[in-house]
Amino acid sequence: MCLVLEVKMNDVNKNGKEMRSYRTVRSIKSLKLKKDTKINRVHVLLDLYECDDKALGKASLLEQKVKKVFTQFELEPKIQTFYQFQPFGVTAIVCADGLSFTIHTWPEYKSAAIDLYSFNTRRTATQICDQLKTLFKSAEYEMKVRRR
Repeated sequence: MCLVLEVKMNDVNKNGKEMRSYRTVRSIKSLKLKKDTKINRVHVLLDLYECDDKALGKASLLEQKVKKVFTQFELEPKIQTFYQFQPFGVTAIVCADGLSFTIHTWPEYKSAAIDLYSFNTRRTATQICDQLKTLFKSAEYEMKVRRR
């Protein structure tokens, strides 16, 4: 697997066409980083089951709950979208400084799938997931945490 880093846009070749140049690396080790640079990323996959909450079916209610959690952790959403499926169900994407968050809900099954990628600390990511479990009143859950 290759990592793609440093995307340059708006380069123009001699024919006047826009080009893109990429720098690809085979592993993190091949990057020339300062000795004190820490790569501290965490990816959390959280599946919630037996949720007892109406917010799973309505985008407006889900948005309120997600904003409440982001505010609690002093995260300011930069990009967000909440899509309402018919007759029910929601998909949402929220990006903040150092964090990306997606949720897909299935109210008919009382479940939700959450994907949280944090560039800050593992502690913040798992604390956010713990708060989401509480907000959605999940009786059962499965959480996988991976360092990246």
